[in-house]
Amino acid sequence: MKNRHWNRILLDNRGLTLVELMIVLVLSLMLMAAVFMTFQLQHASSRAQTEVAATQQDIRAAMDIIALDIMHAGLSQDPSVKILGIPGGTSGTDTLRLENDGTVDGVTRVIYRLNNGNLERDLDIGVTQVIANNVTSLTFAYRGTTTDGGSQDIVPAMGGTLTQDQARTVRFIRVAITKESEQVDAQTGQPVQRTLSRWVCRRNGDIDEISVP
Repeated sequence: MKNRHWNRILLDNRGLTLVELMIVLVLSLMLMAAVFMTFQLQHASSRAQTEVAATQQDIRAAMDIIALDIMHAGLSQDPSVKILGIPGGTSGTDTLRLENDGTVDGVTRVIYRLNNGNLERDLDIGVTQVIANNVTSLTFAYRGTTTDGGSQDIVPAMGGTLTQDQARTVRFIRVAITKESEQVDAQTGQPVQRTLSRWVCRRNGDIDEISVP
C-alpha cells in the first residue's frame, strides 16, 4: 500500500497549479528584494566610509603642511638675524602669516587663508597652492608662555588681528579645519563633515614671554 502511494506521487506529471506558481513567484520576488536591499545598504555604507576616510585624509594632509610651516616660522641660519616669524597686523583668527629666512625651500613668506571653500597656501614667489577644497571653516588661536612658567591665551585685538606685541609672544598656534566630502551621504542626503584641530608649537624665531604680575 505504501509503495503504491509513493509510486503515484512519483508518476504524477500534472505539474504546478497557477496558484502554486504565483506563490513561488511572489516568494522569489521577496527574496530577490531582500537581497537587493541588503546590497544597497552595504554599498551605501561602504561609500559613506570611503567619503569619511577621504575627507579625514585630506584634512590631515593639509594640517601636516600647516604644522610644518609653523615650526619653520622664524627660522634663521644666521644667529645674528632675528626673525619674528609671525608679523603683527597680518595674522588673526582666520588668516595666518608666517616668515623665515627661506633656507628650507626658498620661500620666506607663507599666508594661509580660506577663499571660497579653498584652503590656500599663498607663497611670496608668486604661487598660490590649494591644499584642500570644500573647506567650510579655518580658524587660528594663539597661546604664549608666561614669565612664571605658565601659559596664557592670546586674544587678537579688535578686528581679529594680532598686534605686533601680541605676535612676538606667540609660542603655540591652534589650527582648526572643517571640511565637507565631495559626495553627499546616501543615507542623510548631506555631505560628510569632519573637523580636525591641533596645537602646534613654534620651534624657531624671536619669541617673548608674557609678563605676569
